[in-house]
Amino acid sequence: MAYFLTALVLLPALAAAFRNWRHGLFACVVVAILQDPLRKLTPGEPVYYILLTGVVLGAAFLAAWGRVPLDPNRIAGWRRHLSVPFNLFILLLAAQAANAYLQFGSPILVGIGLLSYLAPLPALVLGYQYAKRGGIRGIERWLWFYLVVVFLALISVYLEYAGFNSPVFGEVGPGIAIYDRNLGLYIEANCGLFRASEVAAWHAGTAACLLFLVGTERRLTIPRILIAFLLLGFLVGIGLLTGRRKMLVEVSIFLSVYFFLMAMFRKGGHKLAIVAVLFGVSSYIAAVGLLEPDPAEKRYHTRYQQQESYLSYVERGKTVIEDIPERLAGLGIRPVEWAVSQFGLLGAGLGTASQGAQHFGGGAEVFGGAGEGGLGKITMELGVPGLLLVAWLAVAMTRHIWRVLTFVSARSARLARLSYGFFALLVANGAVFSVATQVFGDVFVLLVLGLTLGFLLAMPVLAKGEASGVRRGESGVEDRTLGLGRMV
Repeated sequence: MAYFLTALVLLPALAAAFRNWRHGLFACVVVAILQDPLRKLTPGEPVYYILLTGVVLGAAFLAAWGRVPLDPNRIAGWRRHLSVPFNLFILLLAAQAANAYLQFGSPILVGIGLLSYLAPLPALVLGYQYAKRGGIRGIERWLWFYLVVVFLALISVYLEYAGFNSPVFGEVGPGIAIYDRNLGLYIEANCGLFRASEVAAWHAGTAACLLFLVGTERRLTIPRILIAFLLLGFLVGIGLLTGRRKMLVEVSIFLSVYFFLMAMFRKGGHKLAIVAVLFGVSSYIAAVGLLEPDPAEKRYHTRYQQQESYLSYVERGKTVIEDIPERLAGLGIRPVEWAVSQFGLLGAGLGTASQGAQHFGGGAEVFGGAGEGGLGKITMELGVPGLLLVAWLAVAMTRHIWRVLTFVSARSARLARLSYGFFALLVANGAVFSVATQVFGDVFVLLVLGLTLGFLLAMPVLAKGEASGVRRGESGVEDRTLGLGRMV
């Protein structure tokens, strides 16, 4: 029965994607939400269910092949500012894939590693082409569709907390209970339809950020503000029920970066920008302190003291951790040192620290827990050269995005606000990834981040077309002064 339901969901989604690749981006959202409850209903809860949304995006990519340019070098400014570090990064991935296969002989392990790094790429390209052709209205349609679908799915988190029993509620596997040492009790990790509380919390935080973004993109009115605050309160409340406090920090970093950019690109706003930066740095430090050890260490016990009051979740969200300096070192520097000490400067190979590798002879049980933080994961899988190359690519991307923001801010206030929000969301996720990689093993999470970056990189084309009155997506524009190169 479960396989029949899976086919009933997947086949129409694939048909929609093959018929129109843009519809495939919407179908991905539906499949991403339904694949987890379907997995819970399937005997053995097979891990491959997390790939279903990737299959739909792959169908959309194939449908777009030959109809729109899918070469990243066709993205405005990519060839000039990003092609060298990106191409070197791809070569390094290939080398480390060969390294991992020769050492461990597991093509699945290598595939998981490749997926963790390359999954955002097709979404980035499709997101860029979708934005060029659909313009700001097309972007808004996708954002609102995601918000509505995820909002409905997040209601299940509250239903689980309220005591409703369903075979599609709860964690995949035995489940986890989070021990809060300050409260002295276990907090149940509610996740509703989602496969894990970590995933539910990420969607709650991301939905809150995107809701703020689309809510402030147009002229504000009192009714809009009231509705936005009610919905934001709901999303934050749901996020607290997951027991994952990183959701709060993600939203805090998003807001700090957003207001920093708003201040930086407006005259006389530098003092506010400094305050926003300080708030963002504080949020990042708090993120490190609020992180818990690997959830695998806290599987359900037969007996534990559990607090069911909602106040316990609120108190957990307000908890101040005293050993932040120790955790900064434990999640940042020490995993890098450990990976180099155990596997040398070249690392252990692709996939060894990726989320999901534990099902195929990898993960922390075999290779240690250095992959819990992003720096440790990169060092362990790609070695020190990979860590340096990723840093180069990140700096090059940030400098290019800054040019994009400068270009767009001078031409369209509405597009500029969207651009600030997309960049802020990427920075917030980058900060969380640096100290906690678990949720970034989810394929749909990677696809959303890829689409977000694609939307952002398309903003100069939309801004130039909006200013000149030409039809979007058809004419090339050029601005050598800002260094963006040829817009295609």
